[in-house]
Amino acid sequence: MDWVMIAVIAVVVLLGTVLSAYIISNTLNNQMGELYAVLVERELRESSAASRPGGTKQQKAATVVEQPKKMSVSGVNEEELIQKLRKVIDEKVQNVLNEAKREKERLGMLLDVARGYTLGYVSEEEYNAFLMKVLAELDEFKRLWLARFPSQRDREKLNLMMNYVAKTKLPVVVRSKDGKSQMTLPPEEALIKITSNINSAINIIDELIEGRGENPAVTPLEVKLTQECEKLRSKLERLERQLEEYNALT
Repeated sequence: MDWVMIAVIAVVVLLGTVLSAYIISNTLNNQMGELYAVLVERELRESSAASRPGGTKQQKAATVVEQPKKMSVSGVNEEELIQKLRKVIDEKVQNVLNEAKREKERLGMLLDVARGYTLGYVSEEEYNAFLMKVLAELDEFKRLWLARFPSQRDREKLNLMMNYVAKTKLPVVVRSKDGKSQMTLPPEEALIKITSNINSAINIIDELIEGRGENPAVTPLEVKLTQECEKLRSKLERLERQLEEYNALT
């Protein structure tokens, strides 16, 4: 019994000694690691301080070399680019009224494609594909117009115009008055609805053009013909008055 107690005590003392040695060793290793890190950091700080003047000079030299390159890119070239950009924008914006007349032609073509659909020459997919192209062109025209004539009233009209055109997408569906049911129109009735919407869009373009003091005719030739018709009408009225005066004298 006494020998067993002595053995147990010896084992406990041995385990305590080993555990204490492990704790002390681990603590010493941590302290040595921290001390080594401090020494390394100090060494790096001293070496960087010694090399900083030379590095600063190199950085300044690089800056001196690179600066003229930046100035050569951002100097005259930027002004030239801006001038060219202004020229392109001015030319595009100044011709926005002609663009409006061309958009009228496109809407007329869209109506022709709708007639082709009604007659069976154009499929629904083909009409919708052409419609998407026209809507993209109208959106670009809208941006051009507002860049030339920045007006809230014009913006609302242009949005309404595009809404009319977007409503022509096939199939054309109408709702009942109570809104509970809807019906897909057959091609003949769809054409009537499409024609009404496209004509409404064209009328808006005409209003915009006339609001800027321009003739809403589609092409310059049509403008010239309109002017010639006005001259002929004036001559005819003048001849009629002269004829009346001659009859009165005789």
